[in-house]
Amino acid sequence: MNEARAALEVSNEVTPLDPAAAWLYAPDDSTYQSLLQAAPWREDPTYFQRVCISMPALLKMVLHARAGGDLEVMGLMQGKVCTETRTFYVLDAFALPVEGTETRVNAQNEAYEYMVTYLESRRAAGHTDYVLGWYHSHPGYGCWLSGIDVATQQTNQQQDPFVAVVIDPWRTMSTGRVDIGAFRTFPTGYDAAASTYAPGMVPPGKADDYGAHASEYYALDVSFFQSARDRPLYDTLWQVYWAHALHTSTSRMQQALVQQHAQSLVHTCREAAEAGMAPGGRPSGMLGQAARDGPRAVGLKDEALAEHLLAHTAPTPLSRTAAEAQALARTIQQAVERQQRQALLFP
Repeated sequence: MNEARAALEVSNEVTPLDPAAAWLYAPDDSTYQSLLQAAPWREDPTYFQRVCISMPALLKMVLHARAGGDLEVMGLMQGKVCTETRTFYVLDAFALPVEGTETRVNAQNEAYEYMVTYLESRRAAGHTDYVLGWYHSHPGYGCWLSGIDVATQQTNQQQDPFVAVVIDPWRTMSTGRVDIGAFRTFPTGYDAAASTYAPGMVPPGKADDYGAHASEYYALDVSFFQSARDRPLYDTLWQVYWAHALHTSTSRMQQALVQQHAQSLVHTCREAAEAGMAPGGRPSGMLGQAARDGPRAVGLKDEALAEHLLAHTAPTPLSRTAAEAQALARTIQQAVERQQRQALLFP
């Protein structure tokens, strides 16, 4: 069990909490309230760049996402923000009693009442951390924001600081590495630069929803930490996590992921074939993009022109096919490696 825990921490690059961040656990409510009133993030749509999640909070979210199975689940995260490093620190998380489907979660009155009661009880117990985000699961289809997610986050950001976190429990169980993403939306009408975020394989049935809203938000870097203060809770949650991992069969998840990747590969192969056979098709690759974007870039210097072209380069059907093939190969390799690890642990 200790080996499995060490493997989890290594694969997810868990680090000790920086001693300089000990203020996170200090009950200095007045100073933090002043920070919230100053709200420097209002002037910069991409102000926040990082999310650091404590191991107890991470395990709570992963266990909740796993318990949901094929259905989406939702919860809230608590912690504090640091303006010096432009970072969200997630110290705790709790599940909400919501109605989930395979494509969305719906928060009802019961969830709101539960949330208020829970937060009031924590405040009465002396906890001074704040709700700073929400999380939900995407079982088997990666970490990104759908149209509904974008609308939800835009509403939540009116109560800034607020961040959205997405967890894929299927891919987490299949690979042993937590598949997670953190996002913030842009203000309405904001002209965002081309996004470099790649959520991995998006199933064909979800691709349109992903593509329609991919320019409305940006991704934050995600990291994990552990602290001596949280050690007892971390130990307890690990026992639950380990027990759940032992009795949960991942073969169905792995089979579903391989099938999903194979279907997506077939879909992109067809797209590539159709694009190649289309009469008068647009030129592809960087030269084609230069031909299309060149007239709009008249007057730009060489360096600025290069940046302009790179920013507007769209993936071709053939490049997407290659990416899907690589994703399928990685999924199969990870499934084989996981089976080998299980065989060593339980001969």
